[in-house]
Amino acid sequence: MKKFLVVLVGLLMAQSLMAAESSKVVTVDVLRAVMTTEEGKIKIEKLKGEFEKEKAGLEALNMKGQKLQERIQKDGAVMSADERHKLEKELMEIAQELKFKEQQLKQSGQADQRQVVESMLPKFQKAMKEIIAEQKIDMVLRREAVLDLNPSLDITDQVVEKMNAIKD
Repeated sequence: MKKFLVVLVGLLMAQSLMAAESSKVVTVDVLRAVMTTEEGKIKIEKLKGEFEKEKAGLEALNMKGQKLQERIQKDGAVMSADERHKLEKELMEIAQELKFKEQQLKQSGQADQRQVVESMLPKFQKAMKEIIAEQKIDMVLRREAVLDLNPSLDITDQVVEKMNAIKD
């Protein structure tokens, strides 16, 4: 009876391995696919221009804070306690404003990136459907969810090519 069970378990394992071998599983990096298409690159470049303006404002605020800190260090010994306290308070306010604006800029960048992805999602989905049908793919996993894989199983570059070929 034990031998029969061992043989049966072995057959079941072999059958599941053969089924897994006949299945075609691939991965795709959605964000990279969208961002590396011609349209995605154009949209990202446009956003970078807006981002640079905001970043310049942050750099100006940062420079103001650095100059104030240098002044406190240089002249702090000869300043009155009230004046020193006032400058330290101003420096702290600048630091808080800088931190807030950096956080705002980061969130804005993430929202802009999501917007680009969402605007190109229909084209991505169309490209994926065509590739899945052409290559008879059984399962597509997000590249971020896979720890390691054979690079030949990543179809991101194929998706980019297909998306570039699709005309609106």
